[in-house]
Parts: sequence; structure tokens; C-alpha cells
Amino acid sequence: MRSLYHRLSLFVSEAFLALHDRIGPVDERGGGRNSDEGFHIGAGAVIGAAIAAGVGAYIAKKMGALE
Repeated sequence: MRSLYHRLSLFVSEAFLALHDRIGPVDERGGGRNSDEGFHIGAGAVIGAAIAAGVGAYIAKKMGALE
């Protein structure tokens, strides 16, 4: 049986790939600062939340909270 940590890692990886496939490359040639800045802030928030969730699950597993 897969642990919660492995399932969470797989979910985060699949979500990232699905998001990457859906958005595709971002055109950096135009649109000014605000249009590009929103993509960068949004991507940073998603990546930060994924890392925080993974670290939280890892720590909870080590502490035995997920047993």
C-alpha cells in the first residue's frame, strides 16, 4: 500500500504536468509588466503550496500522525 507521502507526491506531480500542458508556454514579448507578473505570482503560489503540503505530510509521517 502506498503511503500518503507517495500519493501526495504523485498528485502534485500530475497536477503540475496537467497545468503545464493546459497553459503552455507564456508569450513574454508583450503585454507589459502586469500580465506577466500575474502568471509568475500565481505559479509561485501553486509551487509554494505544493512544497508546503509535501513537507507537512513528510513531517506528519515522521511524527507518526498518519499511522
